[in-house]
Amino acid sequence: MIVAILPFRSVADSKRRMESALSERERMELSARLLVRTLAALHDARSIGRTILVSPDPLARELARGTGAEAIDDCGVPLNDAIRLGLQHASASGASTALIIPVDLAHVSGGALDELVAAWRSSGAASALLPALDGGTAALITPLPTSMGLHYGVGSAALHLRELSTCSDSVQQLSSPLAADLDTPEDWRDAGAAGPRQNVAAQQDGLVALPVDGLGEIKPNDNLPELIADVLQRFIGERSLGPLRTDDVISVTQKIVSKAEGAIVDLASVTPRPEAVAYAERWKRDARQVEVVLREAVRVVRMDRGVIITETAHGFVLANSGVDASNVGPRSGEIVTLLPRDPDASASRIRAAIASRIGVAPGVIVTDSFGRPWRLGITDVAIGVAGIAALEDLRGQPDADGRVMAATVRAVADQIAAAAELALGKSAKRPLAFIRGAKPAPTDSGSVRESLMPPDWDLFR
Repeated sequence: MIVAILPFRSVADSKRRMESALSERERMELSARLLVRTLAALHDARSIGRTILVSPDPLARELARGTGAEAIDDCGVPLNDAIRLGLQHASASGASTALIIPVDLAHVSGGALDELVAAWRSSGAASALLPALDGGTAALITPLPTSMGLHYGVGSAALHLRELSTCSDSVQQLSSPLAADLDTPEDWRDAGAAGPRQNVAAQQDGLVALPVDGLGEIKPNDNLPELIADVLQRFIGERSLGPLRTDDVISVTQKIVSKAEGAIVDLASVTPRPEAVAYAERWKRDARQVEVVLREAVRVVRMDRGVIITETAHGFVLANSGVDASNVGPRSGEIVTLLPRDPDASASRIRAAIASRIGVAPGVIVTDSFGRPWRLGITDVAIGVAGIAALEDLRGQPDADGRVMAATVRAVADQIAAAAELALGKSAKRPLAFIRGAKPAPTDSGSVRESLMPPDWDLFR
């Protein structure tokens, strides 16, 4: 088993060579972000069995434990002595191999770490070294236990190569994009990253909508809130976005919520009523699906030309009661999904899990695709919200010309849902999106029901 040894001084004292480009707060945020990103990469790497963080910083140790890593308090001993503590702990707990890496590798990811380990294994060497571009040591792989001397600091790669040659039967010198580190502003430029100040500034203006990958196929009874919190934590750690904020919004497609909550119907169990059979035969539809649509409706608004418009118990007026046979996974053609019974509650559970894992509660919306009267095409809208208001009421406020607005109410949650759908695409199997810059109004009492047209306002009912 390979155990990763991750030495880290402290959030307050790291990245001192960035002081010419960053304020004190920005430098500390960068230090924390690099640590979280590296912990996430080690968590994702299939070749790494465990991670041991060695640090005197209580915050760093807590961040490590939050990703499932072990954490050792080195009480502030010098760096090489701290790494020795980690190696001794790994060896005593049965590890056969250690991988030592710093927290500031420019291109760290689970995949890059797996490729590095695979290159070492394919070489057949007992140990391996990845020199950093500046002559330091970007990664060191050694069998355990080891008596090699540690020389982390300026020019350490050559010294470590000599030590490994003395202690191991064979040594492989590796090459990898991981050789680039992020010690100076010039490192950021050379790595192709935006400068630290540019990253901070870029967070302030405009709208960002990004897909969040890594969730995988969702099955009934999966703990979806915890799964989302896990992949979101890795996403935030890997991206140069800064920490998660309370005005960020996480968009979750209805399909995975319905699947996790068991809102699924096996069509083999459905016996359609005569009305459903007749309608299906006339318009070449599946009578069983028609039956499920009618069961989910509290009111049929229109049935004509193969189209069924209904109102659901949620108050939604939409096609087919939200019953859907697309993107349902391996049993496509055999099952359909229903809308979640309480999408607001589903969004609240996801928000609570994120807050528990990351310490920040963003807005959460559950989305689905709706058609629109008088317009062709579909767009995603919010069918559940948590932490944000679904609407922004601008009535009584002046417009850009000073005229008081009398009717303007913005459908903020729906607008965020539409932006998220553009980022995700319809067939890419990406059910999560991260949105920053929409600036929705925060509230703990938000509900998608705010968006529903009151019956006495509906001119077409």
